[in-house]
Amino acid sequence: MLAQRAVVAAPVPLVRREAVETRVTAVRARAIAFARALRRPPFRHETVHRLRTHVRRLQAYAEFLQRPRIAAGLAECVSWLSDLRALYVFQQSLRRRGASVLDRSRVDAAVGDEERAVARAGYPGAIRTRLTGLSVSRMRRPAAFLAERLASLSLERATHLDTALRGLSPEATRKELHRLRLLIKSLRYQAEIALEAGRGDPRTVAALKRLQRTLGDYCDRDQFRRLAKKVNMECRNEMKQEYRRYRQRARAAVRRLAPPQSSLIALR
Repeated sequence: MLAQRAVVAAPVPLVRREAVETRVTAVRARAIAFARALRRPPFRHETVHRLRTHVRRLQAYAEFLQRPRIAAGLAECVSWLSDLRALYVFQQSLRRRGASVLDRSRVDAAVGDEERAVARAGYPGAIRTRLTGLSVSRMRRPAAFLAERLASLSLERATHLDTALRGLSPEATRKELHRLRLLIKSLRYQAEIALEAGRGDPRTVAALKRLQRTLGDYCDRDQFRRLAKKVNMECRNEMKQEYRRYRQRARAAVRRLAPPQSSLIALR
């Protein structure tokens, strides 16, 4: 009897496609609402941040379903707001650290200039149009396709991450760490899709989120350093020193994942 029990295979969990599509539909609806809120400057920085995050999630879903044209269009939407997002984060950082009035006023002016540039380019309207025309039902794949994708996702994720890590220089450059951060973000969102579908490991999601945060903190400091230099700010030397500290942290985090061990196991 015990032997018979030992050989019985555990049931394979069903793919919860409805749960995934319900979540993605809600993400799309919130993204459209955030895009509609960007009517005219000044914008709310929380709205821009949430819009970019939700569009990134939709991009990850399109990549998961292997819809490259849709994914590329959504990635372009995110890029339109990247400079503005960087300025917002820098503006908030300066306020928290009690930077000089001169430095804060210069960044405030740069924020206003970028908001007006975004509005003149018509980016909020273009994003609304793309999101409104994006149909979750038209992106749908058959259940068998989803099951196959989910079954291969863990290995595919590990392969992408290990390949990216092997391609890094001994002392990873700014561009390399930036590309790695974008990959980590995409892998994290796809891992979250797998959880919604009843597959995946929450430990992997948490680990990818931690690494994304470490690399994101570094990339933010890199942008702070360049912005401080561009507008000749009083705190530019401080920004340079802070950038170097965060670069060390990012490189150390990446080195801990170095092959030949499995990077996703090391993440945990």
